[in-house]
Amino acid sequence: MEGFVNIAVVGAGFGQQVHVPAFRSVRGCRVHSICARNLEHAQRAAQSLDIPEAANDWRQVLQDSKVQALALAVPPSLQAEIALAAAQAGKHIFCEKPLALNAGQARKIVEAADTSGIVHALDFIFPELPVWQKARELLSASAVGTIRQVALTWRTETYTYRTKSRNWKTELAQGGGTLNNFASHTLYYLEWLFGPIKKAAAYLSPAGEEVESRVDAWFEFEAGFPATVSIAADAFLGTGHRLEVYGDTGTLVLENSTTDYARGFRLSLGDRNSGKLLPIEVPFDDTSKDGRIYPVSQIAGRFIGAICQGGKVTPNLAHGARVQTLIDAVRLAHRKGSWQAVGSG
Repeated sequence: MEGFVNIAVVGAGFGQQVHVPAFRSVRGCRVHSICARNLEHAQRAAQSLDIPEAANDWRQVLQDSKVQALALAVPPSLQAEIALAAAQAGKHIFCEKPLALNAGQARKIVEAADTSGIVHALDFIFPELPVWQKARELLSASAVGTIRQVALTWRTETYTYRTKSRNWKTELAQGGGTLNNFASHTLYYLEWLFGPIKKAAAYLSPAGEEVESRVDAWFEFEAGFPATVSIAADAFLGTGHRLEVYGDTGTLVLENSTTDYARGFRLSLGDRNSGKLLPIEVPFDDTSKDGRIYPVSQIAGRFIGAICQGGKVTPNLAHGARVQTLIDAVRLAHRKGSWQAVGSG
């Protein structure tokens, strides 16, 4: 495809904050329109960001022949509907996580995308960060020896819980909850770092709430070692995001205690010779006002490149469907109160 790819951003919250600047940083891409549920909101966003078109109905966007691709920044329930329709209409799609409400929905979207031959991408941001890539490089080089165990904690208090507000993130029918919003990220990068997860156990809390604010889960990888995961979105003065990898000859720690969950990670490595964790410096020059823009722009660049030149993007909808399978397994493990095998889908 020659010339510019015209993309429509659907969702004027995260969409205008992150998707618009991320796609505008990509050569060969033009943000053609922005869509929000409220037309006045969409028009204000379009005017302030100098976007040519505004709409309040995603179906109108799908019918626009000038639009080749959609970037979706909407709740999972709505994303599943739009992504399926867009794939069937032959529009390329860039989706947020989680892809849908369950693995069945996700697989239907993947099947439609494969049938139409569109380019598709899924926005899992952490593997795009240089410090995470360095951590994977060290683990691949056996910097900690044979891995014995993995421990992950991610504790923060989100705006929703701090203000006790009601929005889609607290509504089960729309895809809210900490498992969807936070653990979806971790499930993807755990397999990116350590390979397939074999089985899962879980406890979601608090009981009696429409959606969980806390996720405690246990996994066993096909490689034979376990992981413990504890995530909370209602943790006042939470300690942040920390991944610990313990091997027989070393330990690796990746942590971020800042309020910018995409920027601020520090990497440390210790072995038996040093006897302590030592910082690993990873050069990273990111001057964007929002730490989420850089990693999104990396995936967006591959997405636009694949539209123009052919090929597939990683991560894509198939990875989103895999994470959906893992989410479903975690929910089933909680309901059953027992370990659940994770299928290959």
